[in-house]
Amino acid sequence: MKIIKKGMVIFASIFALSILIGAQPALSEGMSNYELEQEIKALKEKIEGASVLSDKLSFSGAIELDYSYSDDGNTGDNTVNDSTSDLDIGTVELGIEAAFHEYVTGNFILKGEALDTDNDRVFWDEATISIQKEGFPFYFVGGKRGQPFGMFESHLINDPITQDCYEIAKTGVTVGYATDLLDISATVYKGEELIGHLEEAGYGFERDNNPAYEETDDLSSYIGNITISPLDALMLSAYYDSEPGDGNRNETAGISVHYEIGMVTLDTEYIAAISREKHFTDNKEYNESAWFAAIAFQATEPLEIAARYEAFDDDITGEQDGHLTDRYGLGFTYTVFENDSFATNLMGEYRISNFEVEPGNPNGVDDKLNEAFLRLTIEF
Repeated sequence: MKIIKKGMVIFASIFALSILIGAQPALSEGMSNYELEQEIKALKEKIEGASVLSDKLSFSGAIELDYSYSDDGNTGDNTVNDSTSDLDIGTVELGIEAAFHEYVTGNFILKGEALDTDNDRVFWDEATISIQKEGFPFYFVGGKRGQPFGMFESHLINDPITQDCYEIAKTGVTVGYATDLLDISATVYKGEELIGHLEEAGYGFERDNNPAYEETDDLSSYIGNITISPLDALMLSAYYDSEPGDGNRNETAGISVHYEIGMVTLDTEYIAAISREKHFTDNKEYNESAWFAAIAFQATEPLEIAARYEAFDDDITGEQDGHLTDRYGLGFTYTVFENDSFATNLMGEYRISNFEVEPGNPNGVDDKLNEAFLRLTIEF
């Protein structure tokens, strides 16, 4: 009787363990108690292995539903003011952090943008490996990510103008030295990423290269970054970038300040060209710049209110049709639900953009654009 009870307990244990790992128990009649015990041991090892794997992986993600409104769909024609609106899934994001080793971590972010439009795309926004030993100041980061040029702090839906112009999202290698007070790093990457991103922003900078010039994709671009935190609430950063160009290297530098005092957060950033390749048509060098200043106030526990002013200087004498001069933004973030692993936020933003217009406005362009944005975000 004791042997029968023991066999039943072993069988029930195997069945329960099999359910946990999603497999049916592969038992046969006549299996000895020893064989049953070995089966239990094997199943326990599988479960323990799955548990160890789950401890090494952590997942995160976000889904954004975006609504936008513009009082004019075509700022290049001031004779017609047709408002436009849009509703789409702005971003879907899935992130995985893998602890390969005590000192080695992998971060991978798969992102989808504009998924219900003809311009939809799914891509790896980040794929990096980081190596750093706890208590040891030197570190290594390699892979695709937003490289350490610019801080781009934002409490609004839209990115600040400095990020629109100068973000470097490219595969690179960074080595650095970090303590509680100081972080110094050097990064190398390939190509002419910053200057291309600046032109794509559409705020007034345009490349005018010699037709014979071939853009390089060599590993000859580099970044230097230094961040100091003299106080827990204060962070000061300075950064420098150099890329190959047509004749001259394109060199850019920036500074930023992040400060928190009570319920208020202050951010400002200034990035400017130090040197630029000369335009082929007029043999002139145009050293553009962009900056912003922002404030965010935690009015209540779920509600934050933010405002930002930003400006762009194309370094071109006179007024140029359609070149951005400055922009004002006002917005809020309201946390609808939140716990340790999940959050739902409702965000809103209203902004006014002002543009240069040539004297007499011969091309009939608009000098102002009003826009409104709403975003519902689910994060986990």
